[in-house]
Amino acid sequence: DEGKEEESKQGTVQQLVPIISLQAHSSKVSGICWGNYEKRQAVGASSSLPEQLITASWDHSIKVWNIERQDCLLSLNSSRVVGCMDTSPHSSGICATGHPDCTVRLWDVRAAGGGGDATESSSSILVSDNVFRPSHKAWISEVQWSTTNPYQIYSCSHDGTVKVWDIRSSTQLYTVKVLPPSPTDKVFSLATLEGTEPNRGFLFAGGTNRIVEQYHL
Repeated sequence: DEGKEEESKQGTVQQLVPIISLQAHSSKVSGICWGNYEKRQAVGASSSLPEQLITASWDHSIKVWNIERQDCLLSLNSSRVVGCMDTSPHSSGICATGHPDCTVRLWDVRAAGGGGDATESSSSILVSDNVFRPSHKAWISEVQWSTTNPYQIYSCSHDGTVKVWDIRSSTQLYTVKVLPPSPTDKVFSLATLEGTEPNRGFLFAGGTNRIVEQYHL
């Protein structure tokens, strides 16, 4: 009776069984997302979500999956652990990833488009292994694509900063110092609420100090 009473206080716990289970990577999975562009198109058309799912891992790879067929369409290998990932909402098949070597990288996964299997000879390649010069001083914990600017990316890091990038340049546009330089002060997450001129929007960042900071973009 006590167990039932405790369960009623906490609400019913429902155990879900996986519909599918993919042996996706050989190490920790660090990112999963539908392509943001494809997701936006699907929602706009009031249709089902896209079939392709993109995953990233500590095994240095990004993979593109056809969920309906449970097939890996494409596997791209990096020289470093992939710690985080986001996809462009403005262009199909473009991903940004963050790594422990302080670098943000861009990937093109459009070779997996069209529903066909990607062969090794036709597989897409890394847009540029060092498209952004390393500017962070520690592990990059999150990357996020701008929802309004197709060329702009945000990244945050264990070095206590948030950086804003233009993918057409190899260096960052500017840096926001969220936390003072310290081995223990780290920024783990960020969010943006973007507007249009003159209301450009806000940047939010949080980390080890347990505080969410808000900034004007």
